[in-house]
Amino acid sequence: MRRQHRVNYLTRLLIAIGVIGLFVLVVLLAWAVVDVLLLGFLGVLLAVVLRTLAKPIARRTPLSSKAALGVVVVLLVIALVTVGWLLVPEIVAQTDQLVERVGNAIEQLEAIVPDFLDLDDLGTDGLGNILNRGNGQWLNPNNILPQLMDTFALTLGVLADILFVLFIGLFVAFDPQLYCNGIVRLIPPKGRKRARTAIDKIVEGLRAWLLGRIISMIVVGIVTSLGLWLLNIPLALVLGLIAALLEFVPVVGPLLAAIPGILIAFTLGLTPVIYVSLFYLIMQQLEGNVLTPIVQQQVVSLPPALGLSTVLAMGILFGILGILVATPLTVVVFILIRILYVKDMLEPNCDDI
Repeated sequence: MRRQHRVNYLTRLLIAIGVIGLFVLVVLLAWAVVDVLLLGFLGVLLAVVLRTLAKPIARRTPLSSKAALGVVVVLLVIALVTVGWLLVPEIVAQTDQLVERVGNAIEQLEAIVPDFLDLDDLGTDGLGNILNRGNGQWLNPNNILPQLMDTFALTLGVLADILFVLFIGLFVAFDPQLYCNGIVRLIPPKGRKRARTAIDKIVEGLRAWLLGRIISMIVVGIVTSLGLWLLNIPLALVLGLIAALLEFVPVVGPLLAAIPGILIAFTLGLTPVIYVSLFYLIMQQLEGNVLTPIVQQQVVSLPPALGLSTVLAMGILFGILGILVATPLTVVVFILIRILYVKDMLEPNCDDI
C-alpha cells in the first residue's frame, strides 16, 4: 500500500515537473520570438481594420465578405498611390528641411546654454562636437562601406517587417474563422463557448479602439497643420503628419509630437516659441479631454496612469515595436480580465460586464 502510494506520489511529482518545464520552455520560446509575435499582433490589428471597412460594403451590396474585402484592399491601394503621388514629394522636401531646421535649433540651444547635452563622455564641445565627429567618420573612406551596409540592412529589415504585417493582416482578414477555430480548439470543450465570446469581445474592443485612434489621428493631423500654418510656422504639413502618426500612441505620442514644432519655432524667436507651445498645450488638452472621450465612448476606458506605464514598460523592453502595440495589448488584457475574471468569478450575476 505504501509502495503504491509512493509510486502515485512520484508520478504526480514528475507530471508537475513536466508541466512546469513545458511552461518555462514555452515562455522562453515566446521571448525568443517576441518580435515576431508583436508583428503578428500588428497584423491582426490591420485585419480588424480591413474587416471593419469591408463590413458595411458587404451589408449594403450583394458582394460576399471576401469580395467586399477585396474591394476595400483595391480602394486603399488606389488611395495610397494617389495620396503618395500628390503629397510625397512635398513631404520628402519638407522632411529634409525639418531635419536641417531641427539641427539648427539644437545648435542655437547649445550656443545659449553651453552645458546643453554636455555629458562627460560627449567631450567639451557638446552636440556640435558629436556632429562634427560623425561627419568626419562618414567622410572617411574606410567607414563609407560599413555605413552603407548598415543602412541597407536596416532598410531591408523595416521593409521585411512591413511586408510581414501586411501579409498577416490579409491572411487573417480573408479567413478569420480559420484562426479563431484554431485558438478555440486549444481550449477544453466546456470552455469553448466562453472562449468564442471572449474573442468576439476582444475584436469588438479592438475595432472600437482602432476607430477612435484613426479618427483622432486624422483630426489632430489636420488641426496641427492648420494651426501651425496660421501661426506662420514653416513645414506645417510635415509637422501635422508627425502629430497624426504619433497620435497612435496615447499619452506619450502627443508629447513627442510637440518637440520638433517647438524646436523649429525656437529658430524664429521667443514669441513664436510661446505661441507654438501654447498651441500644442491647448490642442493636447482638447484632444485628451474632449476628442478622445467622444470618439472612444464604446471602447474600454483605460486609466491614463495604466496606459502611460504600459507604454513606457513595453518601450523599455521591446523598443518602438513595443510602444506601438502597448495600448492595444492592454485593451486585450483589460477585456480578458473583465470577462474571464470579473464576470465569471467575482460578479457572475452582473450583466453590465
